[in-house]
Amino acid sequence: MKTQLAQEIENLLDKAVSPEVALLFKENLEGGKLTRDENQTHHFCAYFAGCDYKNKLVFIGHHKKSGLWLFNGGHIDEGEILSEAVKREIDEEWGLDIKDLNVSEPSLLTIAEINNPTKQTCRLHLDIWHFVNAEKDYFNPNQEKLAEEFHLTEWMDIEKARKVVTDKGALQALNYIEANCF
Repeated sequence: MKTQLAQEIENLLDKAVSPEVALLFKENLEGGKLTRDENQTHHFCAYFAGCDYKNKLVFIGHHKKSGLWLFNGGHIDEGEILSEAVKREIDEEWGLDIKDLNVSEPSLLTIAEINNPTKQTCRLHLDIWHFVNAEKDYFNPNQEKLAEEFHLTEWMDIEKARKVVTDKGALQALNYIEANCF
């Protein structure tokens, strides 16, 4: 019997950036081990990208573990459904209550191949993206929480973000934001 999380993810397969990504999501769903607790190397993650739709800016950070410029997000924990994971991750990383934010429904599926064996056991993240409409002038995440995972965070326009982002999934999220949010 499928878990609620598996059913939620299966219902999102049409949001994949490509048929190949949809296939990887489907194969990992069939394996039944969806979270990092169940599968250390391949698991699903909830990402949330802060976007100032009015000023056409994205909130992005230089991640400590990966050394990459990334959006916020994290692993889905065993027993969680997607909305619970997003709520928890927004609290953990931004120190904000999801009820006070304009968070989209899951809108994009990407994958992130990870090759950082000295710092991470993960090898493949199956990323489920939410976009958060947050005006720069009113967005006030907890700086101490951000500093736990990021060297630096800042608002950037799409072009500047494209110059610093090398992660394929984050680049695909930038493309999605530009085409669908701005």
